[in-house]
Amino acid sequence: MAFGAHPDDCELSMGGTLAVLKALNHRVGVCDLTAGESGTYGSERERKDESARASKILGLDVRETLDLPDGNIRNTEDNRLKVIEVIRRHTPRVVFGFVAETRHPDHQHAGELVKECIFLAGLEKIRSGHPPFRPAAYFRFPELVPWGRPDFVVDVGRVWEKKLEALRAYRSQFNTGHVEAEPAKTFLKSKELWELLEAKARMAGTMIGVRYGEPFYSFRPLHVLDPLGVAPRTFQ
Repeated sequence: MAFGAHPDDCELSMGGTLAVLKALNHRVGVCDLTAGESGTYGSERERKDESARASKILGLDVRETLDLPDGNIRNTEDNRLKVIEVIRRHTPRVVFGFVAETRHPDHQHAGELVKECIFLAGLEKIRSGHPPFRPAAYFRFPELVPWGRPDFVVDVGRVWEKKLEALRAYRSQFNTGHVEAEPAKTFLKSKELWELLEAKARMAGTMIGVRYGEPFYSFRPLHVLDPLGVAPRTFQ
């Protein structure tokens, strides 16, 4: 399960990885902490419809919104209980979320909140209506710009177009045309966004010898049974 602060966060940061996991027949879900109601573009209703279309494109098994206040995500007891309830109810083996070192305050607080809840969800004396459960791993993704050297990179070359298709479902948020009808009020609405997405994926992909990649960070070493199976490819 991937946790984003707003609808489209997970598609931007790891939409390709979500598609890869589905292709491997895993159950995959996304939890948006807010409905994105404070965004410059789009209403709450529009964003909900857009996230539903993107979820269908990616084939997600679960998509839900916690309706925390957009622009004011905080690590409070009430919010921790909400995230813990989601983790316990869906029992994901692996959880994805933001690195805490980010520019957007909501992204930073979301990363900190989810990290704490992964541990707290396993404590029996915290009551949430579901039995305690603790995911096996927490992998973090960056905002648009990679944060330091990643611990691993997922090859998303085969699903790159599906990721872009899912992003285009967010018509209120992104410029999906070929020209800008008016000056963009946000970077996400500009044409340059697509160039940065391409550059980020190409840079991460180059690290493992593939065309497109998505970078991730882990607090703990990864469990590897076959070193040859995870060895990077090299460009000829």
